[in-house]
Amino acid sequence: MLRRDVLRSLASFASFAALPGAAGCAASAAGRAGAGAARGATTTPATDRAPRLEYAPIGPLPDAVFVERRRRAVELARAAGASAVVASSGASGFDYLAGADFGRSERLIALLLPVAGAADEPAAIVAPAFEEERVRRKARAARVVPWEEDADPYDLVRRTLGPSARGDVVVEPRADFGVVSALGRAMPEARLVDGSKLFEELRVAKTADELVRMRRAIAITEDAIAAAFDALRVGMTEREAGQLVRHEHQRRGIEGGALVQFGPDAALPHGTPGDRRLAMDEVVLIDGGGTFQGYWSDISRTRWFGGAPPTKFRALYNLVHDAQTAAIARVRPGVAAEAIDRAGRAVIAAGGYGPRFTHRLGHGIGMDGHEATYIVEGNARPLAPGFVFSVEPGIYLPGEMGIRLEDDVACAAEGPDVLSRRAPRVG
Repeated sequence: MLRRDVLRSLASFASFAALPGAAGCAASAAGRAGAGAARGATTTPATDRAPRLEYAPIGPLPDAVFVERRRRAVELARAAGASAVVASSGASGFDYLAGADFGRSERLIALLLPVAGAADEPAAIVAPAFEEERVRRKARAARVVPWEEDADPYDLVRRTLGPSARGDVVVEPRADFGVVSALGRAMPEARLVDGSKLFEELRVAKTADELVRMRRAIAITEDAIAAAFDALRVGMTEREAGQLVRHEHQRRGIEGGALVQFGPDAALPHGTPGDRRLAMDEVVLIDGGGTFQGYWSDISRTRWFGGAPPTKFRALYNLVHDAQTAAIARVRPGVAAEAIDRAGRAVIAAGGYGPRFTHRLGHGIGMDGHEATYIVEGNARPLAPGFVFSVEPGIYLPGEMGIRLEDDVACAAEGPDVLSRRAPRVG
């Protein structure tokens, strides 16, 4: 049954008064349903369109993309004086290079990139022999080197790398400790090196192909959140509202979800949705994201549920909105990441709520929901075209309410490229 049909069958549902926007017809609908409790009108920010369910198709990335990524990884490793790169399945770095992910288990699946050797030789993926065909079908432009159940896969890694198993071997930073330990025992002549820096350099600037997929993930999350806001009703729990967001992502063909917080719970920046029930005239904060072809979105929206939003809520919302505007305006190639944080934080501090903005301004987004580069004091790294990150200032008043607005922004050659649709200030 479609969600709209479920809602039509409800005995009652509440109206939603979002911050800025044009009035809808939910109040009269609630009255027809006999709710009695609905006192406001459903409103939607003027920049929001009706949530879509259909999107133009986007095909998978071609094999050439993954070949080029591995070439760049080898180039970065060579520049660092390393002899090889190893990435085990279950981490986004493996997926980035292999074009597929096979999860984590006690059976090793790992991609090997020797620095020496023919430049056009496919990457090698060691995998259990009984998994060989599955890995071959999903991995992109890579040869599979199988190992039998009674064999040592780490010895196979050493033999497959050959001379590259000596010297500095860069390991993808999210490899399990057990994997790293076993690699060390199997390759005593190697020095295993944390690959955080190499993989950050490899992935931090997104290509046009990646941005296309991120824009789709963002559009779907925005539609899923908007649809969930439309479905809110008095008495719904935070957990149930979160399930709505997850369901709305699934209706649109991707996996996603959200942190949903009502009233004073919204003052906990990373609170856990629970059994708190939605009441009239309180804040609703939804922080959601989903993944499309491996690329993430991260969007937060705060609205008022009930009648007209009170003066304090409007003032705080506008202050957060102005902070976000100031931060986005500062985005330019060459500007330090920490300067973006400072620009947004200064607005909230000037409004008298500096201590109530308790977290960094943002984080990088890509194949991980949180990745480099981080928009935080102390990160002097200059932005460059292709960097994508969240801009999410907030104000949190314990026991009362929390307000956070989060949009996804790319640094373009000419300045900021806001990938999501910002809600307007309160009129």
